[in-house]
Amino acid sequence: MVHSLEEKLQVIKMHKQGAGVKLLAKRFGLSRSLINVWLEQYKQHGVAGLQRLPYNCRYNFEEKCKIVCEIDKKHVPLHVASAKYRVARSTLRCWRHIARRDGYEALREVKYGRKYASMGRPKKKEPITELEKLQRENELLRAENAYLKKLRALVTERERLSKKTKP
Repeated sequence: MVHSLEEKLQVIKMHKQGAGVKLLAKRFGLSRSLINVWLEQYKQHGVAGLQRLPYNCRYNFEEKCKIVCEIDKKHVPLHVASAKYRVARSTLRCWRHIARRDGYEALREVKYGRKYASMGRPKKKEPITELEKLQRENELLRAENAYLKKLRALVTERERLSKKTKP
């Protein structure tokens, strides 16, 4: 759910007047962690920090490394780093995961968006020989035969049980 700037400012104002985070969370129906994020954003950037994060921003390799290093080495919580650098927590989580899994150099090549399979027509299969066609048909017929045998056995078993239970 997207919260308006006015709602965020009202929560900040009440907190400045002495209301606790727990009370504000209950009063506004928000999580305490969300209110703490807003407080941190306001502390770092003022009213501008409470506005929506820029969408589709690109960060260079050095900025990513600096932020991830600070999170890892100084054990900075994600919500604090998010407020400080104005980067979404999910993006920071992704960068941290990539850096831990593949090393910091992998942050240079972070790809965004959906990974598409190669577009275009599917490749045609190589023509199969007459022998392969017959072998494939034979396999299918064997499978069908086994299925029908199993079905016949189940039907006869059901009939046998129903005859036993009838008086």
